[in-house]
Amino acid sequence: MFKATIDSDKIKRWIKIVTTIEKMVDEACFYLSNDGLVFRDLDSTRVSMINTSFQPGYFELFEYTGESPTFVCVHSDKLLKYSKALSKADELTIEVVEGRFIISSSKPYEKRFVLPAYFDEERELPRVPEIDFSANVRMVAPTLRDILKESKDVSETITLYASDSEIQFISKSEEGFQSIHKLRYPDNVELLDISVNAESTSVYVVKPILDIVKEISSVSGVVTLQFSSEYPLSLKFDMLEFESYQFITAPRSEE
Repeated sequence: MFKATIDSDKIKRWIKIVTTIEKMVDEACFYLSNDGLVFRDLDSTRVSMINTSFQPGYFELFEYTGESPTFVCVHSDKLLKYSKALSKADELTIEVVEGRFIISSSKPYEKRFVLPAYFDEERELPRVPEIDFSANVRMVAPTLRDILKESKDVSETITLYASDSEIQFISKSEEGFQSIHKLRYPDNVELLDISVNAESTSVYVVKPILDIVKEISSVSGVVTLQFSSEYPLSLKFDMLEFESYQFITAPRSEE
């Protein structure tokens, strides 16, 4: 029904993306169609969403013979574990057939892992929020990762503030500790571009953002942050051709 092969250069990318999925959901449901493979789902608290896709051109081989698009669901922890077992393979093949999700490699020697799977014909892809964001910030992804790491040492939340050509990342603890990271365009080379239509401030929980950025920044050098005051935060990473990755998380009001 479905068969796709990832070459060795992209296996690490697949593993990093599956790692973020495993951090967010216990069960990973992939949308299969002639247009490729898509994962788009909310976490259990319905606060955050991962929206990632692989178009047919991403794969060395891509075959889909289903009569219509469908969802196939597997345990995310096992998918990650078995994908990591193929991290040094020359290629990774994904097959979905007869209630089984199979990942395998034939080089340098044959490995094959079979995961029980089920098809969810009633499931629908969650809608991606359509928001006209006030602040659009394009920056170096590893820099954002480092900022989030240092902010998490101070507080579980982070405030994003954007105005004119500047963005600030502010964390404050109840004990009075603070961390402030300020980037201004074009003074800071880590800030590649910024567009602010209206002064924007919003608060988010650090950990789920860090969990994503920590993994994806190792395969993507650039990320675009989009937010408005008290609106969700969207992170869109620059990925390879035929590959996309977006993370969205809701704001949190300070108590």
